[in-house]
Amino acid sequence: MIRLIFILALITTRISAQNLDGIIKFIKDNPKKASIVLIENSKEVLNFNGNQSMPLASAAKTIIAIEFSNQVVAKKIDANQSIAISDLSKYYIPFTDGGAHSAWLKSLQKKKTDSVSLLQIAQGMIRFSSNANTEYLEDLLGLANINRNIRTLKLQQHSPYYYFTAGALTTCLKPDNLAESIWAKQLEAMPMNEYIKRCETNHIKLKTDSTFIKTFSTINLPFAIQKIWSDRLVASNATDYASIMQKINSRNYFKPEIQKIIDQIMEWPMEYPGNQAAFKHLGQKGGSTAFILTDAFYATEKSGTSLACAFFFNNLTEKEKLMIQGNFANFEAGIITDAAFRQKLIAALKQN
Repeated sequence: MIRLIFILALITTRISAQNLDGIIKFIKDNPKKASIVLIENSKEVLNFNGNQSMPLASAAKTIIAIEFSNQVVAKKIDANQSIAISDLSKYYIPFTDGGAHSAWLKSLQKKKTDSVSLLQIAQGMIRFSSNANTEYLEDLLGLANINRNIRTLKLQQHSPYYYFTAGALTTCLKPDNLAESIWAKQLEAMPMNEYIKRCETNHIKLKTDSTFIKTFSTINLPFAIQKIWSDRLVASNATDYASIMQKINSRNYFKPEIQKIIDQIMEWPMEYPGNQAAFKHLGQKGGSTAFILTDAFYATEKSGTSLACAFFFNNLTEKEKLMIQGNFANFEAGIITDAAFRQKLIAALKQN
């Protein structure tokens, strides 16, 4: 099962020091599987393997949200434009999003025959991590426009965007009478430019042929194939994503009108009264697959302390992922709310 969603816990969560120590130890003992960058009050205070390129999973959707905001302000799109949910449903691939798309529609009390605004689509992409919404927005905004942000934001190690939701179809559409092991080897050997072209072809088929989705079956997505799909997702590093969070949180990088739209999309945790009481700003986007856990967030406390952070895990075993996932939200909350824990984390992961 592929799942590309992670929800920030309420900051009032009780934090277990023992469990958090386990995550710190894992990061320290597994530098090829983990990276973290922390910026506090505009100063980088921790960089553990921050330049290690890793697949982003749904954390990559942040830049799509930024491009959405750019185009709204440039009046290329209207945030209030009404879009039929059936237009989004073309890109919904069953059993590949952990129920994210359905949860988003339920939160809006919408039926599949209803309509939603473009802003609600962007919010659903970030808060609920709807893959269908992501594929729709990639098509609407244009991949070239989204990719232009990599240069504009001065990101050093970010791979280009492509229709990565359609990638699930690309990997699962095994030719008839071909053994799974042979297909896996062919996928692994496939040049990335050819893989991206296949994803684009499948995206167009999803858009124009309502019967194409019927070719998908989770039977054709065993772990070996899922791993290839996961490894080929859009990639970057923790340094780049901590810098994106810092730019958003600084309140002076983006034009005010662009910043306003970004806030409406990214700062969904501020809907919780407990967070409103403690923070001026709080935004987050994470992601996961069977092998990946990623998170990028920013926070400005009422006291004025500001934080921006990204931490990524990749190539996790099932046991490792369960351990980290079980304590993921607490780890995040510990960084955001506990200065003593931040100092402990910095001391434990300081690299010479």
